[in-house]
Amino acid sequence: MLVFRVAKKKHIKDMSGRGAEIAGGRWNEKGFPALYTSSALSLCICEILVHTDKDIPPSDMYCAEIFIPDELISDELADFSIKKDTVSAGTAWLKKCAFPAVKVPSAVLPQKYTHDYNVIVNPRHADISKIEIRAIYPCPFDTRFFANK
Repeated sequence: MLVFRVAKKKHIKDMSGRGAEIAGGRWNEKGFPALYTSSALSLCICEILVHTDKDIPPSDMYCAEIFIPDELISDELADFSIKKDTVSAGTAWLKKCAFPAVKVPSAVLPQKYTHDYNVIVNPRHADISKIEIRAIYPCPFDTRFFANK
């Protein structure tokens, strides 16, 4: 499966999950590394936009196309309600370390409206080396999303 990640150029090759480890995220507590990706570039961009200042477009953003072999992706959280405690559920999944990746629903575009989902990668899994970046390219954001174009 091909997934997408959008990040600043200086972080785009970093597969350590360090940012989420430091800050925590929807699916992980602070102290637990996780790499957030999406099944579609459009969803990935939406996930970035909800956390972005609406006055200024993010600059120096890049996209990584990341290949994850299908057999390495769990779907145990694919239908998990985003209204429940996603942080605890995701952290428990990370601690189990049974799979290197798991499908999770998006809070931005719930699955009842789309077939896209986010994929969380566990950088601590032994099979992380089987997950590879296939391409990296600039990912400029359309300025129409922002007030100060």
